[in-house]
Amino acid sequence: MKIRACGIILLVLGGYVQSPAQDIRKVIAVVGELEDSVKVMMANERTKREADIAALRTEIASLRKLIEQVSLQRSAAKDTVVVQTSPKPAVPAESFPSIKVGALVQMQACGAQEQTTAVQDADPNYHPHWQRQIYVRRMRVLAGGNISGATSFFFESDAPNLGKVAASGSKTITVNMYVQDAYIQHMFAPEVGLVAGLQLVGIARNGLQSAATLMPVNYGTYQFLLSTPLDNTVGRDVGFAARGFLADERLQYRLGIYSGKNLNLYSCPRYTLRLNYNFLEREKGFFYTGTTLGKSQLLAIGGGLDLQGTYAAYALDCFVDVPLFEAGSITASASFSHLDGGGSATDSTFFTGQIPRQTVLFAETGYYLKELGLQPCLKYEADIVRANVWQQVGASSAESLDLQNHLRSCTRYGAGLNYYLNGHGMSFKFLFERAIRNRITPDKKSWESVGTNELAFQVQYFTF
Repeated sequence: MKIRACGIILLVLGGYVQSPAQDIRKVIAVVGELEDSVKVMMANERTKREADIAALRTEIASLRKLIEQVSLQRSAAKDTVVVQTSPKPAVPAESFPSIKVGALVQMQACGAQEQTTAVQDADPNYHPHWQRQIYVRRMRVLAGGNISGATSFFFESDAPNLGKVAASGSKTITVNMYVQDAYIQHMFAPEVGLVAGLQLVGIARNGLQSAATLMPVNYGTYQFLLSTPLDNTVGRDVGFAARGFLADERLQYRLGIYSGKNLNLYSCPRYTLRLNYNFLEREKGFFYTGTTLGKSQLLAIGGGLDLQGTYAAYALDCFVDVPLFEAGSITASASFSHLDGGGSATDSTFFTGQIPRQTVLFAETGYYLKELGLQPCLKYEADIVRANVWQQVGASSAESLDLQNHLRSCTRYGAGLNYYLNGHGMSFKFLFERAIRNRITPDKKSWESVGTNELAFQVQYFTF
């Protein structure tokens, strides 16, 4: 009906209806024809639209299949496609020989109470004094490097105690630098190596540590007692040592033969053996560390033997350096050493009179506060002389033997604080020690214990 009405309106506007008398039938016929034409047009349009939609659906389905095929091809090619990446720059091969040079300087100020006698302390007019020292404790030049991939060398000179004042008041101001270390090491395999030259020799860990990484101001007071009787220079001796690593490189051994003490050209050599086992990280360096400042996790036990002529010594030690709590890390070291020059009252030797039978105890511990760079530390040492041969301590009877043993014994307690500005590269250390010694009584028949205090401050610079 809507189409017919629209058709009538069109006819009227187009002039088809020109008078009221026109035949209405003709109008109805024309409108019918128009309606049929419109219906045909709409049907054709609907058919065409449906055909276009069907064609579009077909194209979409084809596109989906194509996408699926491409996806399957890419997935299958993942295992075979070689990804092209930029080549890494080649690492230049190490050239030989190589060398690096370093330095160790330790400036030190010390104060020590005078060791008075019982007679002096009994005198009301006598006043003990504090001895003081300001000097360069160590001034070393270091050089090391590699001759080949398996051969290395190390050289170190030292000018110690520059500016130190003697008891007479004279001061050492001349630089007398000497060679302290000079050795070559060749590793045939991780299990077997050879060290030849002037090298640090010892059976307890503290005496084999690097002076640059010590925790307190200095080594243990009694770690180098053998330097004089064995003609050593601060624990160094000339010789050859086999060195290697066993048991998954956790067990390090050092087996050496050295010059030792020579009374003539026919003197027997000196032999040493040192074993060290690491439970956590492995230590591969020639010198042990005193503290890593939280950079490593170390747990080690060790021991050693030292023999020449009638002289014999052995030692046991342990070391731990591990993180403890969030604040920092703990370092602790302890050792037990027994020394004996040997001989008897009827058959004494050179070593009998130079090395009394004695026990050396050593322990130190510290806690490193990583955020502050501070490390408070504690220290304990004891040298307990127990000679059983009169000649070892210059005694003349059994009674005087006991007296001389006590007069040569000493115990030390220490507490300190270290500040590390740049690790071991730049540090400041302070140490207070209380030394308990034995002295003879006024009647010269017995002994008594007396304590004195010592202070030390050290500034260290190290690079290598």
